[in-house]
Amino acid sequence: MDWLSFLKIMAMEEHAARAKYQLAMDLAEDEKLKAFFARLRDEEAFHAQFLEGEYDKLEKKLKEMGQR
Repeated sequence: MDWLSFLKIMAMEEHAARAKYQLAMDLAEDEKLKAFFARLRDEEAFHAQFLEGEYDKLEKKLKEMGQR
């Protein structure tokens, strides 16, 4: 597996985790628990965005090097 594929898969996993935390938040009845899941959901969104940015940087670098 190449590093671009690895980063893409990791970003997809972050999106999946975000969706699960959103579901948990939607199902929780306690407001503190909802807030807890919302915070985790938002952290996963940040992680996904970060990985996607790193993917773009690596893809650009590889293109400049003539590797992709």
